[in-house]
Order: sequence, then structure tokens, then C-alpha cells
Amino acid sequence: MTDATYHFRQQRGFTLIQIMAILGVLGLVLTVATSSYLKHQSKHYIKEALVEAGHARQVVAQNVKSNADDNLKDWSKGYSPKTGENNAWSVYIDPASAAVVVSLLTTKEPATLLWVPLKNSQSKDESNPQEGKILNEDGLNWVCVVKDDAIPDSMRLFAPLSASVPKPGMSDDWVSADCH
Repeated sequence: MTDATYHFRQQRGFTLIQIMAILGVLGLVLTVATSSYLKHQSKHYIKEALVEAGHARQVVAQNVKSNADDNLKDWSKGYSPKTGENNAWSVYIDPASAAVVVSLLTTKEPATLLWVPLKNSQSKDESNPQEGKILNEDGLNWVCVVKDDAIPDSMRLFAPLSASVPKPGMSDDWVSADCH
């Protein structure tokens, strides 16, 4: 082979720079796709946990109706704590206060949301900043408490919160419309 024929021969394959550029673009696409998938998965877990919290609120409301005359000490009667797929969330009823505790374990620290029952005799108070978060379900008023919200004072609560109820730490933008 002469030098002249060697120069006219076509190169085959890719250069190192071309391969590195392709890998860089592929890495960027995978990063964006993974981030989107994790956000979607977190939203799914949140929705699942809030649906289960609705079931827990119904159990408390049934206990209140069926034990209106009795001084029931365990408001979680008939409900067992639930956990989600891969332990991504948990929902339980505090037996002493009837508060429904929703914990999401998808982040580094658990994010907690509380559904706290209020006394039924409470009328709507327009001066209360949480008034928009009150939900009447099965004849029982509930207030949704998220991060940076103040827990209503004990005079408004159905029963005093026990010390085992965690402080709410869930961001307001993670929760459903009935909690806004």
C-alpha cells in the first residue's frame, strides 16, 4: 500500500470526542428522566397515603357516632396502622386524641401531616387562619395541619393531643386540595 491509497481509505468508527459527547448527552437525559420519575413516584405515594387517611378519618367518625355517650379512650378502635409500598408512607390514628397521623418516608427526614378533629360545637371562625383547611366529614370537623401551621388550641380540639403525636413537617405544596 502506498501513502496515496492510505489517505483515501475511509475511517471507520467514532473518535473519542464523539463518544464522550454522546455519553454526556445520554447522562443528561438519564438525570432528567430519573428526577421526573422520582417526583411522580413521590406524588403517587402521597396520594395513596391521603386516601388511607380518609379511611382513618371515617373510622374515627364511626367511633364518635357509636360511642357518643361513652367516654371512649381508644379512638382508633377498629383501625390498624397501615404502611405503603416499600414503607414509603404510614398512617395511624392516635388513640388518645383521635388525630390521624400521615408520615411520608420518601425524603431524608419523614414529612408528617396531621388531620386533627375539632369539637363539633365549633362554628366557623373567620378570624382563624386555618379556617380554609377545615373539612366536615361524617359530622366531624377536621383541620389539616402541615408544616408551619399552628395546631389549634386545646379548647377547639376534640381531645388533647398526646405527646406521641409528631410535629407536622409536610410541605403545603405536597398535599391535596382539601388540605389547602
